[in-house]
Amino acid sequence: MKKLIVACSLLFTITSCYNVNESMQEVPENLITKDKLITVMTDIQLVEAGLAVGENRNFRYDLKPKYYKVVLDTHNISLLQLKQSINYYQASPKVMEEIYDGVLANLSKFQSEVVLEKEEFDRVRDSLAIVNDSIALVNTIDTISEK
Repeated sequence: MKKLIVACSLLFTITSCYNVNESMQEVPENLITKDKLITVMTDIQLVEAGLAVGENRNFRYDLKPKYYKVVLDTHNISLLQLKQSINYYQASPKVMEEIYDGVLANLSKFQSEVVLEKEEFDRVRDSLAIVNDSIALVNTIDTISEK
């Protein structure tokens, strides 16, 4: 039993010290630029968020591949190209951190735009409610005046 524990510990120690040499990493033929990858990953996160909200979960997950295809087609890339690019950039944690920071910045910007649009919608809705109340009051006064 002790030999097994020592062997496992040694195996974990050796594998944890393994480091991919970035200069040895082969650059994919159709590498997606960092900026484009940030945009693609932002769109994917928006698709995921859209699928996480709503009423019929099974229906939404049936559509998931179609939504992903739309994202890939919109950016004129293939799933293989996306996977290879992500794998390439993951070899450099600092670069992946920059990419994730870019995605988070895009999502934050999108969130603030949605909040502003919702506030504008609420303002217009409230204004329409006031107009409707005024119209109802005028109609009530007209009805009373006619009697």
